[in-house]
Amino acid sequence: MSIKCDMLEFAGQNTPCYIYEKSLITERCRALKAAIPEARFLYSVKTNPFAPVLKAVSSEGFGADAASSEEVFKAVDAGILPENIYYSAPGKTREDIRKALGKCVFIADSLSELKTLNEYAKERGETLSAGLRINPLFSMEGANPSSSKFGIDEELISSAAFDFPCLKISGIHIHLKSQVLNADTLCAYYENCYDLAERVSRLLNTDLKFINFGSGIGTVYDGACENPLDLEIIGHTFKKLAERNRKSLGAEFLLETGRFVTCNAGTYFTRIIDRKVSRGRTYLIVEDAVNGFLRPAIAELLRQCLGSFPSGGLEPFYTSAAQCTFTIPGKTGQTEKVDIAGNLCTPLDVMARDIELPRGEAGDIIAVSNAGSYGYTLSPLLFSSHGAPKEFMWE
Repeated sequence: MSIKCDMLEFAGQNTPCYIYEKSLITERCRALKAAIPEARFLYSVKTNPFAPVLKAVSSEGFGADAASSEEVFKAVDAGILPENIYYSAPGKTREDIRKALGKCVFIADSLSELKTLNEYAKERGETLSAGLRINPLFSMEGANPSSSKFGIDEELISSAAFDFPCLKISGIHIHLKSQVLNADTLCAYYENCYDLAERVSRLLNTDLKFINFGSGIGTVYDGACENPLDLEIIGHTFKKLAERNRKSLGAEFLLETGRFVTCNAGTYFTRIIDRKVSRGRTYLIVEDAVNGFLRPAIAELLRQCLGSFPSGGLEPFYTSAAQCTFTIPGKTGQTEKVDIAGNLCTPLDVMARDIELPRGEAGDIIAVSNAGSYGYTLSPLLFSSHGAPKEFMWE
């Protein structure tokens, strides 16, 4: 991981902190648009809701996939128009719906939510457009369909209970899996999603305005073991779907970014505050380990519980054994095996065990890669009442 000297100096003055590189975020946004021009992209706000990051993706013309009413407001504050903000999450409260009305497109996650939306529309004397999140009769990788906390089972859509006279179903949303790097798997999934849209259109006798294919778009965490997703193959599939769509539904295609645009653009910086050796094991004690950046520690927790790193991801908490790279910028030479542990009063506060680093001393900075998504907001920032890390956008 290459760190600019001026960035390192800045980080050293502000540890612990996250730094997100705007140029890398912009580059990723433009790569998606160039490869898949048939789709409009929705930034997955939950991956990184930092206001400057949201404004950066908004300036690229992206809409927003919001997972809470607060994320709806954050998207509005970033300059995204309400018609380009899609609020999709299970368990929306009546207060969530009330606050977000008029600021987004609702994606109903259950029959109960459809009933609530219908009641609001009836009270207001209007017809409300809403999308449906569907739990489809297919899976991402060919396995049998399963139950899910997300969405309405496809087989319920044509049932007698599906009667909401004050709602207009304007689109559908499907999302089954995150962090997929196999283009063929994703393409088969996207084709299945379009087939589903045609079925729903016939069942509900509705004119679908959008199809949200969810995401699945993965990013590389471990360059030694993973290959980047081939966006050209994805683009070719969407070109074929667009040709079919022109003759059929005429719906707008939406794709969520997942963590693709921000993950590799972020670095977490923390300072070594102590070095200690205990019965042959060397510990580098840093500021805000688990309570600053949780994801690396989750990998170690899983290894400790299971005896080895799991081969499959448990998103968004765990992707792979080498989901982060640790460096001591500016340090070279002979390496040593160390554990990187934090300042919390628990033995589980360990970001990495038995990794090779040049000799680190108190005062040195440790840089942790792939911190641009599911970093700050996923971490238990209030543990032991330490101060929270800072966040910065690097222009």
